[in-house]
Amino acid sequence: MTICAFLNPQAGSVESNRSLRRFLDEDPRYTVRELGPDDDLGQLIAAPNDCTLLAVAGGDGTVHAAANGLLNANSHAAFGIIPLGTGNDFCRTLAIPLDPMAAASLLQNGTPRDIDAIRIEGDKSGYLLNAATGGFSGQVASQVTSEQKAAWGPLAYLRGALGPIADLPRYRLTIRFDRGEPETFDALNIVVANGRMAAGGIPVAPTANPEDGKFDVVIVPSCDALDLTVVAARLLHGDYLGDENVVHRLAERVEIESDPPISFSIDGELCQGSRFTFSIVPKALRIVVGADYRPNLVSEPGIEDEPAEDSPAHPQHFRKRIFGLLAGILLVVKRMPRSAGKALALIAVAVLLFAWITRGVVAGDWRERNEAVLRAWHERGSPDLDRLAIFLTWFGGTIGTVLVVGSVLALFLWRKHYLTAGTLVASVVGVLILEAVLKPLFGLARPNEFLSIAPATGFSFPSGHALRAVGVYGLLAALALSRGYHFRRPLWWIVAAMCAALAVGICWSRVDLGVHWLSDVIAGALAATAWVATCLTARYQAMNASRVRAR
Repeated sequence: MTICAFLNPQAGSVESNRSLRRFLDEDPRYTVRELGPDDDLGQLIAAPNDCTLLAVAGGDGTVHAAANGLLNANSHAAFGIIPLGTGNDFCRTLAIPLDPMAAASLLQNGTPRDIDAIRIEGDKSGYLLNAATGGFSGQVASQVTSEQKAAWGPLAYLRGALGPIADLPRYRLTIRFDRGEPETFDALNIVVANGRMAAGGIPVAPTANPEDGKFDVVIVPSCDALDLTVVAARLLHGDYLGDENVVHRLAERVEIESDPPISFSIDGELCQGSRFTFSIVPKALRIVVGADYRPNLVSEPGIEDEPAEDSPAHPQHFRKRIFGLLAGILLVVKRMPRSAGKALALIAVAVLLFAWITRGVVAGDWRERNEAVLRAWHERGSPDLDRLAIFLTWFGGTIGTVLVVGSVLALFLWRKHYLTAGTLVASVVGVLILEAVLKPLFGLARPNEFLSIAPATGFSFPSGHALRAVGVYGLLAALALSRGYHFRRPLWWIVAAMCAALAVGICWSRVDLGVHWLSDVIAGALAATAWVATCLTARYQAMNASRVRAR
């Protein structure tokens, strides 16, 4: 077997490129060509040659260019992919190993399968293998630079969402499915997918089958922020196709007209236009797939969610549990009365950010950042700061929490503030349950970079002190702030500031003492924030109901 490999030196890290090049050069079965800045990969890969298999080493854009070259030339050559990019989304659908050396080894003994492609016409012409994501996701893709991808990896897409999410787009889409009658949608986002993943492993079309002669069309209509957050949580969970705000169709041909013009990311390539036609090209390319590849996950439930490794921290192992739980919480919040709109928005944002951090921690994306923060804090530390950290962390420990909660609870009961007392109990019990459930669920180890002056045992993620800090002192700060706002008394503003400062100080102390990673503390604070906001919303609704009955 002779394998012609085209290597994109701009994809991946310098070290991964160097290691892969050594691996390929040492194997006589490979003929390697490194692409230059002026090379046209589409023409090069479609040129006549004596190779048994044509392969590309690069990211989604490299794969897109190579596939277009083969399809335009009507080539029937076997095609292989060595992932070096940020997303590598089509590789995930085809179960191609994301480790470049493992993917290169697969080319020697893997099985080629006939995979569909999608032809594009209209304001853009060509082919796509994986997915075209348009609207909000297209705008996000346009915000993400190559430098951000290199620095942040898949998390760069979340950074790119910060701009468009402040002013959500709205598109009037007129769509004809399989030459049927036109249908109109006021849409936020649309996905035309042959593969299942986009934006670095997000399951935008979790049931897509790249061999069934059809593609998936997923439309997210324009909706309010809370509805959108529910959709986002279920998207990360992998079951958002069943959400009441999502339209899902299978088609062989789709004609789309958009007002205003819509931005699409087509296999990572950006374009904008008002008219697009997508049509299936069955069995367009023979592509080498991984041993775990399954074309139809619907007929074999659970396969996608089987953990690829036995490690309890593997991302696949947690996805159904964690994001399913978060989606369920958001669905409950969504069905609560909308009179407490700001609190509901805070809950939605906190839960979604917690989901993002959880995904990054489990995938290992936070490792370098966590280690850098811990080193920096340790280098700048001092005995005085350490003593302050020990003092503050006591208030978030078991004894400190019991004494403070007991004292404040007794005060509330003495003043006959029974609803407020119940809110405090609910908040404390809730964060303790979260700590008891989440810590063993993740089972992540604490830092061991430095010898701590206040060593801690147990699991690391999320931080129990951060949960209790926000669940107790954050709640008290919110209650005091409310009284200061309504009664115009400066004392309550001072109490609120002191409680908030204590909550922040407890969170800081855990990193300063070296017993928690930064991501542990942020995640714990976010989870507690969502729960505290839920408790305050329930209290607000109960107070309103009491006022109505009093009338």
